[in-house]
Amino acid sequence: MKKMGHKTLLWGLLVFTLPWAVFAGGKKEAPQEVTRILIGTSGSPAPYGWVNEDGTLDGYDSAVIQAVQEVLPQYQFIVEKTEFPSIFAGLDSGRYTIGVNNISWRKEREEKYLYAKNHYIYNDTGIVVRKGRTDIRGIEDLGGKTNVVSPGGAFPQLFAEEYNAAHPDNPIKITYSEEDGVKSFQDIEKGTLDFLVSERVIVESRRKEFGMDLDFISLPREEQEKIQNPKAYFIFPRTAAGEKIREAVDNAFLQLRASGKLKELSIKYFGYDISQ
Repeated sequence: MKKMGHKTLLWGLLVFTLPWAVFAGGKKEAPQEVTRILIGTSGSPAPYGWVNEDGTLDGYDSAVIQAVQEVLPQYQFIVEKTEFPSIFAGLDSGRYTIGVNNISWRKEREEKYLYAKNHYIYNDTGIVVRKGRTDIRGIEDLGGKTNVVSPGGAFPQLFAEEYNAAHPDNPIKITYSEEDGVKSFQDIEKGTLDFLVSERVIVESRRKEFGMDLDFISLPREEQEKIQNPKAYFIFPRTAAGEKIREAVDNAFLQLRASGKLKELSIKYFGYDISQ
């Protein structure tokens, strides 16, 4: 198999490289074949994923993959670090059987790939304001307030533009900027910018890294899902093999959610339950 500059990682302690046998009551059962599964991921951004100094992958995505592996010993998961677009190219070519990278639902993606039926991430979406500010508590308070968005077509831009189309008499005052997103959070903290629409994980990282005094106002789920699709999934090729592994992974997710393992991993990597 041609490497194409990818980096492949194998959890030797969690996988079996040969058929294995189960013994029960002294009787040897028929060996069970183990299927090798190549998984594509970018290993970023933290805390969803990162690469340690020794070259191993770490982060929430990797931990969830490992937890699913533990539930499914009939599979040998091999994780390969690649660029984000190459995850989809690898699924198209048959190189990868699973793609994992905080991947949200999109109609054009669902036409090409199978999504797991159960999500493993819920990216809490809300409004970011200066700590202690009380005049913005929800979407209904955003008219006439200042906001900065990147013109790249991400959900904060789309939300602000759709809001203004629906509220022409009292629109959000939008500034388009390619500046580092950290500056926008600093402007919120200084009081020179009224609000941002963001994900909680980003706000928490800003608080941790820069000690910023910010309030995050989580929106009702029905409002969040109008702004963006907050759920993320494992994805699979639209093949018989993809169908089979998706069913197994979904069953593993149900077990991991019921046991509290997904919640445990969420709190370890994010400080709160992102699997909800």
